[in-house]
Amino acid sequence: AEKIIDAYGIPHISTGDMFRAAMQNETALGLEAKSYMDKGALVPDEVTNGIVKERLAEPDTERGFLLDGFPRTLDQAKALDAMLKDLNKKIDAVIDIHVGEEILVERLAGRFICSNCGATYHKIFNPTKVEDTCDRCGGHEFYQR
Repeated sequence: AEKIIDAYGIPHISTGDMFRAAMQNETALGLEAKSYMDKGALVPDEVTNGIVKERLAEPDTERGFLLDGFPRTLDQAKALDAMLKDLNKKIDAVIDIHVGEEILVERLAGRFICSNCGATYHKIFNPTKVEDTCDRCGGHEFYQR
């Protein structure tokens, strides 16, 4: 995803990141999502769709965007079609990537994130250029999810 967003200068729109931001900012949809996540339940489509639509309405999506983790269901795909129509936007390309569970575990286990700016790295596939220093902001604190 990082290579695509860098090459095209478009935002990476991840539902997980949007949920975390909405919860941190205590938006109405974020608080609703949190109530489900705190119980270990899936966030209902109407909440997810609302958070995605708010994000797609932001000005930085005018030149395009990369959706990550959405849509996951047929109902979400139908909602996305309606959102895009309402926002006068369209999808030019879709990439559907299927990855084996072993590879997913390996990727997740090696991933770390800058605490300051949110830049994502991987100890093998995308390490920082200087050890323990974020390439984007120069920060030195990282965390794993």
